[in-house]
Amino acid sequence: MHNRPDPVTFNGRARPGLRTGLVVLVFLGLLGGLYGGILRDLAWQWWDDPNYTHGFLVPLFSGFLVWQRRKQLAALPPQGSWIGLPVLLAGVGALLLGDLTAENFLMRSSLIVVLTGLVLFHLGRDSFRVLAFPLLFLFFMVPLPATLFYAIAFPLQSLAARNAAWTLDHLGIPVLLDGNVIHLTRLSLGVAEACSGIRSLISLFSAAVGWAALTIPGIWGIAVFLAAVVPITILANAGRVVATGLIAQWFGTEYAQGFFHTFSSWLVFVLAFVCLLEIHRLIRLVQSRQEKQLR
Repeated sequence: MHNRPDPVTFNGRARPGLRTGLVVLVFLGLLGGLYGGILRDLAWQWWDDPNYTHGFLVPLFSGFLVWQRRKQLAALPPQGSWIGLPVLLAGVGALLLGDLTAENFLMRSSLIVVLTGLVLFHLGRDSFRVLAFPLLFLFFMVPLPATLFYAIAFPLQSLAARNAAWTLDHLGIPVLLDGNVIHLTRLSLGVAEACSGIRSLISLFSAAVGWAALTIPGIWGIAVFLAAVVPITILANAGRVVATGLIAQWFGTEYAQGFFHTFSSWLVFVLAFVCLLEIHRLIRLVQSRQEKQLR
């Protein structure tokens, strides 16, 4: 009888699959030790901060994209690149700098840089090209720095107040705009940060990026689709403020608060999503006609 090879070794070497699995487990353990507390706090912010509740879906979607590309990855032989080493060191440096300066954005986003460095160092450039978009999409799970968040929110507040005041005035409602406060006959409406539309903008833009990557071919189509997110969100949010003002003016302040205020925030997102759906349909229609003309 011939001696059978040991199930763990073959020709004196560990099986490639087992070796790869051990390497993955080691790095997962190291990343868990470095980022366990950071990821825990990040998940709590997703849960507590309504601006970033979409964060739970981002890593799931990135994982789906990796699974979708699994055959491409399996066909590529691992050819590690030394370019990954400086990228990996840059990620570790960002983690240390973020810890020293108490900057959550640096610490959280450094994980994505570290993962990018590991992919380049162990798998190589070809594998990185396949995984580049899933890795970059992970940035949508990281909350913006406070300075950048309010730098976007404050202009949106002012814009929502001006657009709503202009619309109410043209509807025949007496209105006086004082900064971000809209004075009507029976009440005054303050356009707060929560009413600026930044919540819908962040969530809708992240959804639009993933949607476009899966369904729209060509750079120009994706660019048009993503560019449409900003004006659609601004108009939908201004419509929310106008509707709140009309209900308060006609029926009373109590009807414009509570349930309607909460429901209208969801309604804005749904209306904006429907508008994006129509933009998507138009882009695909134009692209299909162009394809027919080229045939």
